[in-house]
Amino acid sequence: MNKKSKVLTIGAAVAAVSLFTVTALASTPNTAGYEAFKEVLKANHSAAPIDSATLNGSFAITADGESILTANGTTKVRGTDDMHRVSSDFDITLAGVQRSASVYAGDENSIYIVDRTNDLHYQVINLDDKNDDAEREREWERGNGQPMTQAEEALLDYMVGDLKNEFSVTHHADGSKTIAVDVSKEEIPLPLRLLMDAASAEDRSEEQVPEPEAAEWERLKQFPFFQGLDELNLEERLPELKDDVAIERVYLQLTVDRNNALQRVEGELEVAGKDEAGVSRRVEIQGAGEVGALNATTPEIYDPSERNVEQIDAAAFDDRN
Repeated sequence: MNKKSKVLTIGAAVAAVSLFTVTALASTPNTAGYEAFKEVLKANHSAAPIDSATLNGSFAITADGESILTANGTTKVRGTDDMHRVSSDFDITLAGVQRSASVYAGDENSIYIVDRTNDLHYQVINLDDKNDDAEREREWERGNGQPMTQAEEALLDYMVGDLKNEFSVTHHADGSKTIAVDVSKEEIPLPLRLLMDAASAEDRSEEQVPEPEAAEWERLKQFPFFQGLDELNLEERLPELKDDVAIERVYLQLTVDRNNALQRVEGELEVAGKDEAGVSRRVEIQGAGEVGALNATTPEIYDPSERNVEQIDAAAFDDRN
């Protein structure tokens, strides 16, 4: 065999082995990302209580490329056995109309609300929600830290289906990791598509029964912060999809620390379909949240002195007996 033939033979052998290896790797399930995702769901954090944290979040809705709603805010929370305190700043833009507000809650049975758009200050009294808060806290403690059962894990595996291979995981030097899944409508498992179709059909049947405007909204409109927002009518600005409704894309990204405690979450959802006139429409929803300054957060305290603060009686507002 001459030198040229040897080279061709060796080259062909290397190409064949490479092709076999690539094919084998492509057909071997890679579920490391999905397994990491399940570990986050199964993580038990009850042994590491958090006394305080800062939460940052954002949310946006776009229809046919036009911004309909954007919202973002920062909330600081601190809670111990004898003290619970919260302060929050948020901004909302609905169809180009902006609103900004802040909320402060402390030990007393009241909260302060600041309408930063109109420089108005309110104290909401007689909340009478201590029992409700205590029950919610008990329910959270009963559910927190409960491990995922084998039946729940099996159901999750079935619903996710071949989507397991679409999860990716990136490990970082500090022990944290980022888990992501990004799929198109063709990749969404059949069980999930069937559930979405059923939910869509149920929504369409419920739309035929008009619901009266809530009395609570009528009362909210007495405050300048809410005035004019009802005229923008978010539901009318969102296209009403009637036919060929499908989820075009689902994106989810989680960043967790070395103990699988959530640090950041991002998500996107794209839905497309045709309206009543048969025109193709698209709605995109985006959201993100981040948890930081664990056990190192101090909420702001509202100082009502030298301010014109209007009192709102919650008992009268919601007709509580």
